[in-house]
Parts: sequence; C-alpha cells; structure tokens
Amino acid sequence: MLSIISAVIVISVLVFVHELGHFTFAKLFNVKVLVFSLGFGPALLKKKAGETEYRISALPLGGYVKMLGESYDDEEPVPEEDRTRSYATQANWKKLLILVAGPLSNWVFAFLMLLVVFLHGVPYLTTKVGDVKDGSPAYSAGILRGDRIMEIDGVPVKEWDDMKKIIVASRGREIRITIDRDGRALVVRLVPVVTAEKDVFGDTVRVPVIGITPYGDFGVTEGSTVHSLVMAYRESLSISSLVVVSLVKLIEGRIPAKDLGGPILIAQQAAHQAKRGIVALLYFTALIGINFAILNILPIPVLDGGNVVFTLIETAIRRPLNKRVKLVVMEFGVLFIILLTVFAFYNDISRIIVSHH
Repeated sequence: MLSIISAVIVISVLVFVHELGHFTFAKLFNVKVLVFSLGFGPALLKKKAGETEYRISALPLGGYVKMLGESYDDEEPVPEEDRTRSYATQANWKKLLILVAGPLSNWVFAFLMLLVVFLHGVPYLTTKVGDVKDGSPAYSAGILRGDRIMEIDGVPVKEWDDMKKIIVASRGREIRITIDRDGRALVVRLVPVVTAEKDVFGDTVRVPVIGITPYGDFGVTEGSTVHSLVMAYRESLSISSLVVVSLVKLIEGRIPAKDLGGPILIAQQAAHQAKRGIVALLYFTALIGINFAILNILPIPVLDGGNVVFTLIETAIRRPLNKRVKLVVMEFGVLFIILLTVFAFYNDISRIIVSHH
C-alpha cells in the first residue's frame, strides 16, 4: 500500500507540474485550453471552470492538456471566432515554447526539490573504515576497522567520496594517510593497487583501491543558501548527464534492456525512499522528474520531442506537414510507447518473481 500511495503521489506531482507548464504557456499566448487532465482514460472526477474542463482520470500514468486546434484530424472544427486562439494558427516559435514548457517545468521543479534537499542538509558517508580486505594495501599498512581517515597527502577529507577521488587520482603511486584511532593520530604509507571494477554503466574500468569499505557512519552537510543553490544546480546537471549517457548506452546495447524499469519499480523505490524520510523522497522525486523531462523531449512521435521535430520541420519548409502523415506517424509513436511500457512492466514483474525465489 505504501508503494502504491508513494508512487501515485510522485507520478501525479510530476505529471501535474509537466502539464501545468504546457497550460501556463498556452494561456500566456491566449490559446484556448479545452481539457486539463491528470491521468488517461475515463474521467473519475471533472469540473469545468471557465473554458477549461479539469479532470482526474482513471489511469494515473500520465496526463494531457488538450488545446483547441491541436488535433491532427479534421473531426474537431474550429469556430471562426476562436480561430486566432487555435493552437494550429499560432506562430511556430509559440508552439515550440508551449511544447518545451512541459519538460522544462519538470527540470526546474526537480532543481527546486534538490535545493530544498541541500538547504535541509545532505547526508554523506564519513571516512570511518568498515571492513579491511585481507592482503590489501590497507591491511598491510595496519589500518583497522573503526579507524577514521582524516588526511591523504596532507589534504583533509571528511566524506568517503572525496577520499575515493584522491585515491583514484594517485594512479597507483604511494600515498600518505593520516588516521584517527581512538583519538590518536597515526600516519601510514601505502601503495594503492590498480584493479578492474564495473562502473555504474556496467563498463570495466581500472581504478586504484586500498581495500577498505565504508563503516556506514553518516554526517550531514549544511551550507548557505548560495552554496545550496550551486550544489542543487550541479546535481541537476549531473543527474541529467547520467540520464542522457544511460539512454545512449541502452541504445548501444551496453546497458541490458532487462535493466529498464517501469511503474512497479518506481513504486517500490518510492516506498523505500518514503521510509527513509521526506528528504530522501524529495531527492527521489527530483531524480524521476529529470528522467521525465529528458524522456519527454526525445524525438519520439506522441511525446513533446516528437511534436518539436514536427514543428521544426514545418519551420524549415515554411508550410504545415500533411495531417494524415502526422497522424500515421503519431499512431506508430503511440504503439512504440505502449510496447515499451509493456516491456518495462514485464521487467518489473520478472524482478519480483526472481527476488522471491
């Protein structure tokens, strides 16, 4: 139940933000919005306010804003008095801004969520040593479980990731490590051993290691508003880069298709983060939000990115594309999204089955 509730909250918030972006820019350009829906399918709740009908629909896996004149078929005649308020009659630059406003809203919202996280304080792994691998450089140098690494080559370290970066930058040369053992400062020297490891994308990389794992002791980073703004921006760019690289490697086949996750995986992770607290859930929401923004801007028909491509082509050729051609291409896009969703559900269910055996 927690998984379902957490997932519905996360997805609904992101869909609302996305569609609100489209809605806001449509209103800004005086385009008539007929429907603002959270979810697809039959409307569970609906209320008309002004010229727009607001809906909460049965399938909470998306949403849409329906604008006058947006349809690719001729089943929806546009009254002459509303012709200038039709989406179809807008300048292409206005159409592009309306389309891009959805993904951009998701990205900005994710940035704001990360800002809240950093303002609250971000937990980090300290440099307290957990396990020491037998025969490793750390073992041979006498480093013990419970030691806290304070400096490496005179550079103070308090976060595990910072310590790892310095060790990797050593490229296997000898380093001097200052440790705190029960309040006593000790200095040891060792030579990291270069070993093959798998990175986050499954690629084999060779990195220097000293043979220790983190103790699991956490601290909290607190900074000024300006520092939090900078950190939130950097984290937003870092996540965006990771998503783009992951998509490229997925297309290249370097990330297995079986690793693709869907709504069930999102539900499981949302519940897990909710148990960890509101800060963890906000970070997870930001992560999914950036994924949502980038996926929606991909040049796939039926997504915002596909419509952006249509609009750019029409700008280049200086005339509208054939409506029938656009409709057929869109239908293929819908089919692709449906098949991708089914495949993601299959992966999610397969993972659940495997985890229970």
